[in-house]
Amino acid sequence: MSEKVKFIYELTGQTGATLYEAFREKDFEALIEREREYYLKETEVGGEIRNALIEWLPDHLSASAWEEMKKMAGVQDLSGWLKEHSAGEEDDNLRQAYTDEQIGWLTSTQTKNAKGVCLPLLWEHLDTENDAQVALFFNLIHYPPVNKNGRFVNSKDPLEIPAAVARKIKKLSERANILSRESGRGAGSPPPKDQREGTVDERMRKLYEKSTELEFQAVSALIAVKGFYCGIHGEPVQFERAMPRVDVITCPSCDHPICPECANAYEKDPSTIEEAKAYMDSCDEASGMAWCGQCGDWGVEFMLRFLRLKRCPIPGKYIIDPLPPREARYVATNRVSQLPNFLGIVHRVAKSFRAGISGIIKYEDQTGEIWGIPERHPEGWIVTICYPEER
Repeated sequence: MSEKVKFIYELTGQTGATLYEAFREKDFEALIEREREYYLKETEVGGEIRNALIEWLPDHLSASAWEEMKKMAGVQDLSGWLKEHSAGEEDDNLRQAYTDEQIGWLTSTQTKNAKGVCLPLLWEHLDTENDAQVALFFNLIHYPPVNKNGRFVNSKDPLEIPAAVARKIKKLSERANILSRESGRGAGSPPPKDQREGTVDERMRKLYEKSTELEFQAVSALIAVKGFYCGIHGEPVQFERAMPRVDVITCPSCDHPICPECANAYEKDPSTIEEAKAYMDSCDEASGMAWCGQCGDWGVEFMLRFLRLKRCPIPGKYIIDPLPPREARYVATNRVSQLPNFLGIVHRVAKSFRAGISGIIKYEDQTGEIWGIPERHPEGWIVTICYPEER
């Protein structure tokens, strides 16, 4: 979907082009607090980062304080002793100081993720455009609890992945991890994509991809939007009921959400099979009875999506029979026709038009954006290929 479209996310009650953009301050604060709790817990004796704390101490304690701790412990090798023993109240103070420093560094230091977006180190790896990944990382959606046997079980929390799906994801990941360990890569290390069919690496990659796909689908189904801000008519649009963002009905040409308020050219919405047939028949006219205000598409696929949005019955032939590809005459301006890749541009535009698009067909060329503009004439369809300023 277009990043310019601002959705109203049910998870936060805020508007944004992505879930990350729709976050509240408390969503970030909750993540930081969870990270703080992790540091305080895992710097205890036996914790995952106890050694990191001990390595940090010499550079953050004065020589006199270091010697005082050695005397209190009654040892010469203070570092070795601290690996197995707590220094009591002083230990708590040091763990707190270490945690404060680490959290401060992780949240105040900015770096770029793989897509070039500048983020705090604490979540530098995050793809902020991936709503499912963001929802999981910030714990807005989470895995279900496990019972004493380590098996996922359903609870009454509506924002958790269904237990049956969670078990499938876990099973796939465990099978992939076994293969990964056997290959010497270590658990959680998917192989590169260019693997030959039937090899261990190729099987491992497919397992990781399937578990990731299942997780994405399960999480995405729980990320609901209540509407969006329609830039076409300049007002927010509220859906009758919240729906998963992935289920929002969009224009097949430009991917802008089909607006239930302004897509229809008539005051009355279609509701009967006869009215639906009239809308579908209008796809062969110079302009349809409904269209996308963003790109102007009034093709068959757009009209079918519009009718589904309005919950109108669909004429049977559009459900059962495949529609024949449309033919058109293609003309281009001098600037476009002189491009070395001109024939490739015509092919791409023609492919989109034959698929049913009647609005502006956009092609990204290294010389700039190029448009294919379909127009219905008495002698048939004509598609003009030009730069936007030549329209």
